[in-house]
Amino acid sequence: MRFFPYILIVLLLHLPFCTSAEETPVPHLYQYTLDNGLDVFVAENHSVPLVYIEVAVKCGSFTQIPQTAGLFHLYEHMMFKGNSLYKNAAAVTRALSQMGVAEWNGSTGVECVNYYFTVPASQLEEGLLFWNAAVREPLLDKMELQNEKQVVLSEIRGNFSDPGRILSAAKCRALFPAAPWKLDSGGSDVVVEKATVKQLKKIQKTYYVPNNAAVFVGGDVQPDEVYRLVSEIFGSWERGADPFKDGIMRHSKEPFSKPEFLVMPYEKISSQLAQIEVVYRAPDAAFDVEDTYVADVFSYQLSNPGGVFASSLVEDGYLGVPDVNYVWGGYPTSRQAGLFSAGALVTSPKEEVAARAVYFMEKLPSVLSSAAQIEPSEVQDAVRKITDSNIYVNETAAGLLSTLRFWWTCTDAEYYYSYSDRISRVTPDDLNSFVQKYIQNKNPLVTVLVNPEVYEKTKAQFDELGFTEVTADNAFWFRKQP
Repeated sequence: MRFFPYILIVLLLHLPFCTSAEETPVPHLYQYTLDNGLDVFVAENHSVPLVYIEVAVKCGSFTQIPQTAGLFHLYEHMMFKGNSLYKNAAAVTRALSQMGVAEWNGSTGVECVNYYFTVPASQLEEGLLFWNAAVREPLLDKMELQNEKQVVLSEIRGNFSDPGRILSAAKCRALFPAAPWKLDSGGSDVVVEKATVKQLKKIQKTYYVPNNAAVFVGGDVQPDEVYRLVSEIFGSWERGADPFKDGIMRHSKEPFSKPEFLVMPYEKISSQLAQIEVVYRAPDAAFDVEDTYVADVFSYQLSNPGGVFASSLVEDGYLGVPDVNYVWGGYPTSRQAGLFSAGALVTSPKEEVAARAVYFMEKLPSVLSSAAQIEPSEVQDAVRKITDSNIYVNETAAGLLSTLRFWWTCTDAEYYYSYSDRISRVTPDDLNSFVQKYIQNKNPLVTVLVNPEVYEKTKAQFDELGFTEVTADNAFWFRKQP
């Protein structure tokens, strides 16, 4: 009889190192966690014979310090320049073509670096092998690094003439003065220019570990088969130290002692219009998770063209908002850099536009407070529409997994699974509390975009009211001031 336990032990020793499959609350979505800590998500959808594969790592600009700002972006580029299976960029490209990959990409954001492509279902194993080699065993060749630096430097320096990038940099520098580099995924050209292979290998060792990563596979697949393949291919990836054992930075919710005002001449805006936006610090998912649900419901409520928010702004003749299609307000979920903004396009910018921007800021708290005074039925209607929109996104495996990856990055998978239930608990009192906590008596950032011709004629007005002109020289945190 002792023979059977021996057989059992032998069998266990030869099983892949992973836990059993677990179906999630989302239909046809399965979650696994390997013993090395790697999260694996599989979405089964047999509508077309294709498979979407994505690998995500929890790092990006939020893990930067000034001396590494831009290196996570550079590292992302190097992932396509050769690995243990494909010795150079040309071999990587050939392999992708042979797998039938039409498009592939990687991206570096504030909270995540991810890599993805879609392959024919018959190429599932080859696709997993490709990403395994790219993520775990990049060559990080010194000559390739020198070449790729020039590509990344071109991107960074191109931002110096991109109005959208300039404005975004200026806003981040103002709202997160203690560490604006943690919102700058592009990074510093000086840092990138001096980058070394040693620095990139440190990033790899610290952040590119299975317990800080996830694999997302979806489409024409069998979950158990994906489970088996991922276990065999990624199971030997060695667990690393927790990159966040000491926590993450908590940015101030009150970066200003008084409101801050920025104005930027913008050639693409009509001389007949100006854009006014007011930005407040808002919930951080890492620290204020309950408030994120309220923020989402409130944002949806503000998008109602027939609601109090839009109508109050349009009906105010002094503001000069043409109609409800010219106003907006909302909050995108973020791990540690939550922002709530509200804005409008106004007409006749040559007529007191600077003063109207200040007036907009002063009026906004009362407008938002009124917008929060709604009936429970209106909250539930917003919840229902949010839930319906999520169902639409989840119709494709790639859509579902991209959404899940977003939540896995800035919160966790459980947040995604319980999202509909949690937002259904939001009450009108919660909306009122949100306005009191994040809007009332807070000092926001006010930005105005105007046509350069208009700005020249109204510059004195902006100067008198304390606006600072945004330029490429003062927007980016790493550029020396003139």
